[in-house]
Amino acid sequence: MSNTTVIDYTDSDGTGTVTLVVNPFERGGKYYAKFDRTTVNIDHLIARIQKKEVGTNAIMAKHMASLFKAEILEALSRGEAVNLFDLGTLYITTSGTVKGDTPETASIPGFQVKFTSSKVTNEAVSSLGIKKIVISDTSPIIGTMTDLFTGEETTNFTKGKSIRIEGSRLKISGDDGGVFFAPATEKEEPVADEIQWIKVEKLIRNVSKTLEFFLPPSLEIATPYCIVLKTNSTKGNTTKKSYSITSSGIVSIKDE
Repeated sequence: MSNTTVIDYTDSDGTGTVTLVVNPFERGGKYYAKFDRTTVNIDHLIARIQKKEVGTNAIMAKHMASLFKAEILEALSRGEAVNLFDLGTLYITTSGTVKGDTPETASIPGFQVKFTSSKVTNEAVSSLGIKKIVISDTSPIIGTMTDLFTGEETTNFTKGKSIRIEGSRLKISGDDGGVFFAPATEKEEPVADEIQWIKVEKLIRNVSKTLEFFLPPSLEIATPYCIVLKTNSTKGNTTKKSYSITSSGIVSIKDE
């Protein structure tokens, strides 16, 4: 077993996409903003540490991480709050509304864990930049993308294998709808000429929160693409006359 974690990934550049979502209550503004998520896991973090601290033992690092995880869960199960390396605190709170008017009749619905970030954690994101701002009302929102061959959340997918996209309002419908791989421009946007878009022939799973499909065989290795979702679906089985289009950031294809 290797002491080195070998992971093919690209570090984010410190900017991201902010999606403006219609605020149904309109308190404080017509929209509320969501910073689109890119997730890294423990393997990514260990690989980054090894770049900075050559000689770090990946097996031992992952073992220690699993020990910390077990101890954190045990502490929570004892009702203790946990300070996570001064990044913030996991703490326990009740979930739902308490029923009853007195301590004798009160019914506690259950418990859940919440997290309060620390000053140093908040300072870490204070210098983030905005790559672009998009408005989303009924448009699909792409959350995470997973290479189902490797099991990794990534933007670099294994050629010929299947991937999963998770988010909201993803369901594809309409004769002109579909999932497409569009060559990316220098501005990291899909080319406007839809003739150049490569369509996914068949969706294995097509629901509001999840899309799964095999990559089109004609995709070229190391070529930058944007994944484009085009649909006239809104909620449930409702469709509309016009199509909503959304696209991912840059994705690429790699050999198995």
